[in-house]
Amino acid sequence: MNVAGYLTLILFVIDKTKTVSLLTDDNAHNSTHQNLVGVDSQNVDVFRQLLNQETIIRMTLVKNVHALMKDMLSLKENFAVAEQKLSTLQASTAHEISVLKTEVQSLKLENNVLKNESREHKRDVTEMKANIVQISENHKEFEKEIDVNREVFQQNVSDKLADIKIEVRYLSITLLDLNAHTRQIESEIPDIIDQKILAMFESINSTLENFNATVMATDNKFATQFSDLKNSHSGVLSTLTDYLNTTVDSLKAELKDSKFEQLKLSSAVTSLEMFRMNLTNSKCDLQTKVAFTAGVTSSSSTWNSGTLVFPVVINNIGGGYNPSTGVFTAPTEGHYVFFVTVVEYNKQDSRVEIVLNGSSKVGTMGHPSAGYQTGANMAVLRLQQGDTVWIKHYHGKGYYTETVPLTTFSGFLL
Repeated sequence: MNVAGYLTLILFVIDKTKTVSLLTDDNAHNSTHQNLVGVDSQNVDVFRQLLNQETIIRMTLVKNVHALMKDMLSLKENFAVAEQKLSTLQASTAHEISVLKTEVQSLKLENNVLKNESREHKRDVTEMKANIVQISENHKEFEKEIDVNREVFQQNVSDKLADIKIEVRYLSITLLDLNAHTRQIESEIPDIIDQKILAMFESINSTLENFNATVMATDNKFATQFSDLKNSHSGVLSTLTDYLNTTVDSLKAELKDSKFEQLKLSSAVTSLEMFRMNLTNSKCDLQTKVAFTAGVTSSSSTWNSGTLVFPVVINNIGGGYNPSTGVFTAPTEGHYVFFVTVVEYNKQDSRVEIVLNGSSKVGTMGHPSAGYQTGANMAVLRLQQGDTVWIKHYHGKGYYTETVPLTTFSGFLL
């Protein structure tokens, strides 16, 4: 009950008190000394009862008024406390609203930051895809350039071999002519012949030395430009060495019957042998090129564990990839780039990982939300000679491919 209700009740009680006082002709005091002259005893009793009832009513009303006053004071105190609590609540609510506004502002700022980071991540992903495409194009151009350089090198080697053969034949003819001329003039002017032979030998030695230097310079040039042709170059050196051995042995066989000719032509044979030894000992320190691409040409709906083997080898420069086991073994140390692409088999959630020496590095995911999703990833790894890399099953089962492989594994040495 509010204060206005209590005040109305008090006024109502006071009004009732005045109404009851009309029984005593508006005389509010309780007196037992009334003038009862001329009133019979019965009326006196009735009057006294009325007075007693009025007294009781007055006392009750006074008590009720006191109780109402006390309740009103208590109500005022409670009202003051309620107002204080309401004020405190309003202040607390205002503070909480301010804190919430601050938090909302902070969340807006964080949302803007996250949006900016998302844009940056998308931009980075786009740049990475562009870089991958550029790397692939550069790799193809590099392979084309290597093929062209290989053809040029083979042509140059063939030309050099033809020139060497011509020079050796010319030298053989010259030596034979010299032998015949020496026999003809031996009896007449041996001293002159000896001087001419020595001069000719010096010229031959000088020519051979220049030719040897030219061959060495050519070999060094070829070694720096065409590092992946070591085996071919070794074969050429072996062929040339065998030819020179045959030539030297032939000259020795032709000259073994003439002691004088052996003495005169020994320096020429020695020069040829030194030239042969220089060719044999010349090494091309070629840097090994490593690159491979392998794939699968038949799909599987049940593969669910172990190593994913790519048996179809498209390219395997350096011989590091084993199509029987699906494992790549680094033939030399360096930084390698590996690519893997796996197409999931009709919503079967295919996931694989690129593994280095048993440690998983990156993974792919072909999500089953739609059929034949493609999972792809790339890793740049530092490998020591003998380290192994392969593709391992992680989750799901099966993979999809076609005659031209869709599920592939590639890598190359930077």
